[in-house]
Amino acid sequence: MPDRMDISFIDAVSLLLRILLLIAFGAVILHMFIGMYYAVLGAVSNPASTESAIYNFIDIIVEDSLLAVVIFEIYESIIQFFRGEGDTILYIINAAISFTAREIILTIFAAHVFELVNTYELLGFSALILALAGTRYLFILADKNKKPAKLQ
Repeated sequence: MPDRMDISFIDAVSLLLRILLLIAFGAVILHMFIGMYYAVLGAVSNPASTESAIYNFIDIIVEDSLLAVVIFEIYESIIQFFRGEGDTILYIINAAISFTAREIILTIFAAHVFELVNTYELLGFSALILALAGTRYLFILADKNKKPAKLQ
């Protein structure tokens, strides 16, 4: 049984991590709005590059939205972990899948700009997502097998 000092330390670490993740979440949202502002400003100041500005606008929104989802998944896993509830490994796997999907989307966006696709990178990310999804599925199956069936 952990003593009072251990519990206090665990609570302090949990609080610190949650605060840092909330700051990171806020920073991503702020970065998104600043990026959108500069994309609109670029379109207004140089109408000839409106297509590029629209692409930058979309890129900022997609990239930062997906990063916000990843941070939120990690935040959820930390809360569940320090409470000792739920299957925290599933939250971590979900965050890894979200982050990898984000990287695939960013790679595709980069391919649009540079007209170059790194096929091996996309295949590697795809294999990682398949491995993570398979692992998540196996964890869910194992969890269902551990729980006793409800009597009707």
